[in-house]
Amino acid sequence: MDLFGVETWQEDAMVDVADADLKILTARDAADLFAPILANCASEKLIVAHLDGEGRVLGFSETAGMEDRVDLPIRDIVRDALSVEAHAIILAHNHPSGDPRPSARDKDSTRRLAEVASAIGVALRDHLIFADGGCRSLRAMGLI
Repeated sequence: MDLFGVETWQEDAMVDVADADLKILTARDAADLFAPILANCASEKLIVAHLDGEGRVLGFSETAGMEDRVDLPIRDIVRDALSVEAHAIILAHNHPSGDPRPSARDKDSTRRLAEVASAIGVALRDHLIFADGGCRSLRAMGLI
């Protein structure tokens, strides 16, 4: 898992953002940001946005997966959140299979991360899953 700043991630991911004061305040904001990056990946990829108390992005971390799964490295996510003094995190990953429904593994690991993060004062705002041009929010589904 690599942790990097907004400018580096934007350059590498070719995201066009006007300024470094990037905020994610809603699931729609997150979906609009992550959709172009995750839309055409042949393997699963997990991106974590680390946010301050006002929703400003402090940095991103990324984990590459395989064709049908990506690990949710809870220890690394928590360590990275602490290292940038994040107040909240948002997860996004893709399902190249085309099915945006969360797997049992997605649900379990997300709940576990939410518990661990909450214990150290970091809120898990959402976990978005992208597939076939669509997006599912685990929070909107009542799974967080």
